[in-house]
Amino acid sequence: MVNCSLCEKPAVYINRISGKAYCKKHFLEYFDKKVRRTIRKYKMFGPKEHIVIAVSGGKDSLSLLHYMVKLSKRVPRWKISALLIDEGIKGYREYTKEDFIRVCKELGVEYKIASFKEYFGYTLDEIVMVGREKKLPYQPCSYCGVFRRYLLNKVAREMGATVLATAHNLDDIVQTFMMNIINNNWDKIIRLAPVTGPLDHPKFVKRVKPFYEILEKETTLYSLLNNLYPKFVECPYARFNIRWMIRRQINELEEKYPGTKYSLLRSLLRIISILEKHKDEVIQGEIKTCKICGEPSAHEVCRACLYRYELGIMNDEDRKKIEEVMK
Repeated sequence: MVNCSLCEKPAVYINRISGKAYCKKHFLEYFDKKVRRTIRKYKMFGPKEHIVIAVSGGKDSLSLLHYMVKLSKRVPRWKISALLIDEGIKGYREYTKEDFIRVCKELGVEYKIASFKEYFGYTLDEIVMVGREKKLPYQPCSYCGVFRRYLLNKVAREMGATVLATAHNLDDIVQTFMMNIINNNWDKIIRLAPVTGPLDHPKFVKRVKPFYEILEKETTLYSLLNNLYPKFVECPYARFNIRWMIRRQINELEEKYPGTKYSLLRSLLRIISILEKHKDEVIQGEIKTCKICGEPSAHEVCRACLYRYELGIMNDEDRKKIEEVMK
């Protein structure tokens, strides 16, 4: 048994890079210090904020909600709210939604649940079925990602958010970084910065990632130590995503060469700083306003509206508008 490097109690975590071991008490202090350092380093929050936490009901987002509620007690002018997007994935979302509501009630946090069904008229399961019937080339994760991001921004703004915090940890970031390199999506790499917006568009809510430099195993342990860890339920569409293969390969590299993930993050930050200097070349034109829904968009018509049009789940008025724009 390994003992804590700071006391004689049994260790619950060993940092493989520094070699230091931490007991429960000292791990939570280490975790808190690391997250606060990340927040200060990237200037994520001001002294007065309405912070809406994007919560899926999984371990990372529940940990972020729990941590931010604790941190907000030190900052009187912060308000914390929670937002869950219910895609309508049978056998998955109903369980994570239960954990979300339970933790929100335990913490006394105001929350909102926004569903695909409410805003688009269809659940993700129904959208996937329609897409397959129409033989559209998109995978379920493509629809989910676009519609989720769309609703997170729109609903957070409707809630009065000054900033939207997501629970993306270091592992999530470097996995997405590698996916975008493979797909040659350099414009999307800029979006992997720890803070994005709000200067790009007046309707775009500033987004921050407080767990940006925190390893997934650290957020997992935080959730376990705080009795937040939910029952594991995997999204049935996960098998369609290349992320799981990339995740396994990066984890194998980290196991053999400790520090690989941090090196990838440093590479990402360096690339982002270079891309920012050539932003006009990477992102074609400034962020526009979608001519159909009025939300921020990289093009005349946002991807969410384009998907709705191709799927045939758009009302007649919007369909006529999009056809006029596309002429």
